[in-house]
Amino acid sequence: MGTVAIVGGLAVLPDREVGDCLVVMGDGRLTFVGSRAEQPTPRGAACVDATGMFVLPGLIDTHVHGAHGDDVMLSGPEGIRRISRRFPQYGTTAWLPSTISARHTELVRAVQDCLDAQRDPAPGAEIVGLHVEGPYINPKRKGAQPAEGIRESDPAEVEELLAAGEGQIRVVTLAPEIPGGIALIRLLVSRGIIASLGHSDATYAEALAAIEAGATHATHLFNAMPPIHHRDPGLITACLTRHEVVAEVIPDGVHLHPAIVRLALRSKGPERAALITDAFSATGLADGVHALGPHRVVVAGALCTLEDGTIAGSILTMERAVRNAMDFAGVSLVDAVRMASLTPARVAGCEARKGSLAAGKDADVILVDAEFACRATWVAGRQVWGRVEMGNHALVARN
Repeated sequence: MGTVAIVGGLAVLPDREVGDCLVVMGDGRLTFVGSRAEQPTPRGAACVDATGMFVLPGLIDTHVHGAHGDDVMLSGPEGIRRISRRFPQYGTTAWLPSTISARHTELVRAVQDCLDAQRDPAPGAEIVGLHVEGPYINPKRKGAQPAEGIRESDPAEVEELLAAGEGQIRVVTLAPEIPGGIALIRLLVSRGIIASLGHSDATYAEALAAIEAGATHATHLFNAMPPIHHRDPGLITACLTRHEVVAEVIPDGVHLHPAIVRLALRSKGPERAALITDAFSATGLADGVHALGPHRVVVAGALCTLEDGTIAGSILTMERAVRNAMDFAGVSLVDAVRMASLTPARVAGCEARKGSLAAGKDADVILVDAEFACRATWVAGRQVWGRVEMGNHALVARN
């Protein structure tokens, strides 16, 4: 891969915007990020004119179950690779395939499918680990999780699951109040895995005990949790007020009212809020009936529900999550992008090489227009979405 220089757009860094920017990539890495006034465009570089566009780091989705008809639990390694190929059109350049509660053999198989897809990757979004959502959750707060897959943790089973993950399991969602929950948190933390509180009926005291045991994450905050009461603050309040907890937020206008998105993002701030999609196989497809594991999910606009009316996943995409965070919560572009890139990179354990525009990091870069539609995407310096004509400063996005 030769040197590519993106010129003239507005680059978004973790702490500031840089106008009339120069972003240079070569050999899969970013080699310069700054203003065109600071450094001339490298001689011989293929140039992309980004005037009028935003130049962002690739977005990272740490909680997503599928897209375009493919499901992490059902579609096998090739289906997971197809998801990776699809995500760059939405600005997603890295992701954690996310499982749902299932019987042990089914869960182990899904984890192995994800690893197979990771070892033989498709040109597209990079798989940077796995998010195991359940099965050690509270059936009272199962949401769209399959009841037949929910159970108490068994140490031998957990060890087998972690072994199957070969060190790639980054996050496990669990309910701390179920028998064995605190012990499971301690085990996960001892293995360098994030224990995330979710699908839980935990009291405030139980949530604090879980955080003291090492839990540092909250799965889709507010959803599948007891609501806040002014005399019974519960799990949500513990996650909002404890600084060590990173909270997942789904800004789709369905899972959370915009005012609640504002509350969550302003309470946690850009370093402790991670925008996620919780998307599933219906993403990118027309309204109708789609699969989420064993469930049939009815999609009508942005609303995705089981046949009994339970909200089940979303069709949100990451570039829209950034735009909605700004629209719903009034956060700045810099902060919204950080919540979708650098903070998730820390969750996924890849902050050293991904999550921000900085020299030396992977050349994961996206261009979005004024409407926040993704026009071009590079992963490790390879263009995987859009079509740009190099050298004459013209950019044409593929429909």
